[in-house]
Amino acid sequence: MPIASHFHDSEHGEVRIFQVHESVEVYDGSLALAVDHLMNHIKALISSAYLPADKNLVRAMQKHPLLRKGSAEIRSHERVLLADCIRLLDALVEISHLAAYPETSAQAAKELEDLRKDVPFLDYRYENDPYPSDADRE
Repeated sequence: MPIASHFHDSEHGEVRIFQVHESVEVYDGSLALAVDHLMNHIKALISSAYLPADKNLVRAMQKHPLLRKGSAEIRSHERVLLADCIRLLDALVEISHLAAYPETSAQAAKELEDLRKDVPFLDYRYENDPYPSDADRE
C-alpha cells in the first residue's frame, strides 16, 4: 500500500501525518458499501485510540448508541469499535459469498441492510477531509 506523509500545523505544533492509501476493487454494490462501512469504522477506531477527540470524532460517536454521551456502556470506545470491526469483517465474508452469484445477490443486499441495523454507520471524516461524505453512498 502506498504511504504518503505531510506536515500539519495543529494547536500542539507541527505534526507529521501519514496517509495509507489502498484501492479495494469489488464486483458488487452491496459489498462495496460493506467495505466502505468497515473502512469508516477503522478510521474512527484509529482516531479514537490515537488522537484527542475532535468535533468530527465526537459527532461520529454520537451516531453510535453505545458511544453516545450518557450511554450505560462500560467498555472503552476502542473496544466497542473493535467489536464492530470484527462484526463488519465477518459480514464482508458473508456478503462476498452471496454477491458472487446472481441468484443470491439479492440476499447480499438483505445482509447489508441487516448489518446496518446491527452496526451503525458513523460517517467519520478527518478534519479537512477532501473526499465527499460517505453518508451519501450509504
